[in-house]
Amino acid sequence: MGEPRAMPDVEIWPADVGDLDELVEVYLSAAAHHVAIDPAVYEIPTAADAAIRWQRRVESRGPDVECIVSVVDGRVVGSASIEMIPSNGIGSMIHPLRIAEIGLGILDGYRGLGIGQRLIAELEGWAVDHGIERVVLVVADANEGALRLYRRLGYVADGVVLRKEVAPR
Repeated sequence: MGEPRAMPDVEIWPADVGDLDELVEVYLSAAAHHVAIDPAVYEIPTAADAAIRWQRRVESRGPDVECIVSVVDGRVVGSASIEMIPSNGIGSMIHPLRIAEIGLGILDGYRGLGIGQRLIAELEGWAVDHGIERVVLVVADANEGALRLYRRLGYVADGVVLRKEVAPR
């Protein structure tokens, strides 16, 4: 194994539609990474569909949604978003908490440099500022690098999601 790479100088700022092409590049890179991990669950969308997804997400920025980018040497190399999850509603046995979900993507070649940690810290700060009590994220069991990062940052397993295919694809 080679020597650890140094953390590059990273700038983080709110995403806007001017970042759309680079957001799509990061998203498609993350999708390819996930397909390699579990092709039964993940797929690589078209660039056009990814652009629609990210444009909607960026345009949704506000009190319940934030999207940010990480920039190295003028290039967007990572993106992250946080979005409020609707409460479980009246009569739920689950404690009523303000919960938001984090999503994160890092461009191939920039993973493992600490950029994800910086993005998560930024979104956790946003969550605190917006009265969020708990943040959650979804990660595949086989995504060992992401699991190491999240555990190192204090994330813990919260239940188990089981899946069963009931119809052919």
